[in-house]
Amino acid sequence: MAVAGTQSEKNLREAFAGESQANRRYLAFAKKAEEEGYKQVAKLFRAAAEAETVH
Repeated sequence: MAVAGTQSEKNLREAFAGESQANRRYLAFAKKAEEEGYKQVAKLFRAAAEAETVH
């Protein structure tokens, strides 16, 4: 079954982009938290980034 050019393809592309952006955003938040001395908060953001990668 071909997906190219369908609404399903569009939905998959948008979902993938959203998940990728969420991962990068969480990693940026983790870096900022680490820089500000919030090591546990940084750890939580890294865990959230990993969760986005896995699912």
